Amino acid sequence: MFRLIGNVSKKVYYEAENASDLNKWRLDNFIKDSQYGAPEAMVIVKSNSVKSRKEHLNDLLDEGKYEEYRKITMENSNRDIEIYGRGKDKPKLISRRKKIEKLFRQGVTNITEIAGEVRAGRSTVNRDLRELRKTYPELRQKRARS
Repeated sequence: MFRLIGNVSKKVYYEAENASDLNKWRLDNFIKDSQYGAPEAMVIVKSNSVKSRKEHLNDLLDEGKYEEYRKITMENSNRDIEIYGRGKDKPKLISRRKKIEKLFRQGVTNITEIAGEVRAGRSTVNRDLRELRKTYPELRQKRARS
């Protein structure tokens, strides 16, 4: 597998099984009136189709494919137990973390405000948010304030 990649932007313009197909595509798309007008300098690279698990997971996060990331990292476990608590006998913990997640997704980023709504201590809310960020990478982008 070969890729045509922008030299500066690292954008993948085209992929093909062999370099000759890739070069043909490049010439067909960027030659106009016998002038070559590509948007930037490009390089043909041979892509390594085998990635490590960590690289694949990082690529999913970079592309914003959070559901697929969760499916891979959680495998076949029970979602509520894996995300909201480590045991089946902790319904209070699970419901508290669900409420915290819901408030945080609604845009409430003040920890004191969340603690008041959920009726828990600030340190408890901080710990729960830390646990939720492990499973929900999209929550890492938002930061809670004290």
